[in-house]
Amino acid sequence: MKRAIATTTIPGDLGEKLRAAAAAGFDGVEIFENDLLYFDRQPREVAAMAADLGLEIVAWQPFRDFEALPAAERQKAFDRAEHKFDVMGELGAPLMLVCSNVSPHALDDPARAAADLAALAERGARRGIRIGYEALAWGRHVRDYTAAWSIVEQADHPGLGIVLDSFHIFARGNSLAGIATIPSARIAMVQLADAPDITMDLLQLSRHFRCFPGQGAYPVRDFVRALARQGYDGVISHEIFSDDFRSGTPQQVAVDGMRSMVWLEEAVDTPPRTSSRSARAPAPAPLVDGIEFIEFTADEDEAKWLAQALGSLGFRHTHRHRSKHVSLYRQGDVNLVVNCERGTFAQSYHERHGISVCAIGLATSDLARLSARTGRYLCPAFESRVAPGELRIPAVRGPDDGLLYLVERGPGTPRFFEVDFEPLDGAEQQGLGLTRIDHVSRAVAPSEFLSTILFYRSVLGFEVSAPTDIVDPHGMVLSRALTAAEGAIRFPLNTSHASQSITERFRARYAGSGVQHIALACDDILAVAPRLNPLHVLPVPANYYADLEARWGLDAELIESLERHHVLYDEREDGRYFQIYTRSINGLFFEIVQRDRYQGYGESNAAVRVAAQQREFEKLQAAVSVGTSESW
Repeated sequence: MKRAIATTTIPGDLGEKLRAAAAAGFDGVEIFENDLLYFDRQPREVAAMAADLGLEIVAWQPFRDFEALPAAERQKAFDRAEHKFDVMGELGAPLMLVCSNVSPHALDDPARAAADLAALAERGARRGIRIGYEALAWGRHVRDYTAAWSIVEQADHPGLGIVLDSFHIFARGNSLAGIATIPSARIAMVQLADAPDITMDLLQLSRHFRCFPGQGAYPVRDFVRALARQGYDGVISHEIFSDDFRSGTPQQVAVDGMRSMVWLEEAVDTPPRTSSRSARAPAPAPLVDGIEFIEFTADEDEAKWLAQALGSLGFRHTHRHRSKHVSLYRQGDVNLVVNCERGTFAQSYHERHGISVCAIGLATSDLARLSARTGRYLCPAFESRVAPGELRIPAVRGPDDGLLYLVERGPGTPRFFEVDFEPLDGAEQQGLGLTRIDHVSRAVAPSEFLSTILFYRSVLGFEVSAPTDIVDPHGMVLSRALTAAEGAIRFPLNTSHASQSITERFRARYAGSGVQHIALACDDILAVAPRLNPLHVLPVPANYYADLEARWGLDAELIESLERHHVLYDEREDGRYFQIYTRSINGLFFEIVQRDRYQGYGESNAAVRVAAQQREFEKLQAAVSVGTSESW
């Protein structure tokens, strides 16, 4: 199988697109006509550029509005095709993709369409060019791949095959069963695209909202499995039209495309491979077991401030690093690292973002397999300075430029703090009853949202929830949760196009995407709440509790306790959820939660929380303007 990508998928000019595709490891590219028309090099030069980069030009596309035209239009269509054959000859492109006719002049005449395609295939064969026919989901008469295959079958020309495109199949809700009737030798090429599960005009969906498999809602893995059952071993190519991709970088979009391709190949038990670039066998997804630590970066003064904040939540400074200016705060099974060491990644991250979360340690029971997998998925590796006798913990850069450490944890394996840290005298863990990290939420740019989803889904095997809308006083926030280890790891992602939403205000202050809030679990939130410093707790308006009583019928004593301590509440058929939010530090805030079988995130309370944070932001702005701002 050859891995390819259509040049329209990658942003930039044609030269940038080719370089990015080659760097990501693709075997070939489909040349999209407009990319060539807008480029300042001749087709022969483009062919030489691709060859120098080790890329095969696998197809030229698209050739539109060709088949089943009235007699007056038919000859013009063949004349256009001959001109395109000339261009393809210079490019060295062996396949022309012909998409089903959308012209209002097209005739509903499958026999005429078959005859036209057979004649085109005969002309192409004289030049060593094959024809691939594709059903567009919005084609005038041919919208279904089974109808396209019927026409190809009727044409009965060895130089004509069918192009199967996952987007056009799933966008119309077509069954995959028809693939079993198509001999693999008659499949000219396969194109891949995913899309969100939304109802809208198919042409607009196609032009603006396609995405890589693994980023959307279509069962593209089932599509790839159906092809494998037919023994298909040809070109598989991403063809994506996306507003988000156009605002990305060529390098990142191409890398995401390769990650998606590898993720799809893992869906096939024994995928046929013929490309030398693609000879590695797929590995099963490893287990990531939990969050081993969260690492903050801070300067000396901020570290004291952060220590005060963590102390108010019941954390104790229990360990000091053996060779670095790094402290460990613990409570229950929560490990929070504060890194003030100079000349490190943490310091450079601090220079860009201020006091913030710069790294997360993920625990794994199979470090060797997980490390190999991150390399296979093109994850940039990172190595930190390690003193003799200390652990060498591998790390990769995450989508938000922070680090993900891969920490081996299992029977007989010491914890990281037992090796690299020294315990402090008298630093027993007492705490307030916080037991573990419940979830870690990130704010990401809209252009990074799909890339981040794909990273965690493909590289680390996370599951992705359906999207949720969060109402912000200044715009909507889109949220999707990533989960692993049967819910032991939860990473909600939030993004917004509204510049004044809380998500985008955080990103503006933070100078990028990153961790915006950390939720800590407890067993009894009403026992924890009275021990919190009320100055640090985000206040909730009284109107919320009046509505809460009417909505859930809770007894008056519980309502009074919730209101006194600013505890939010939600329930659904799977259980109950209690939550308290803190005020923020550089936009970062904490949450304390109690789950009683509940699997969500208190989504119904999100608008209340965001509105309260908006009021806090406005109060802070007013205080800053008169020089009386408060901190923790």
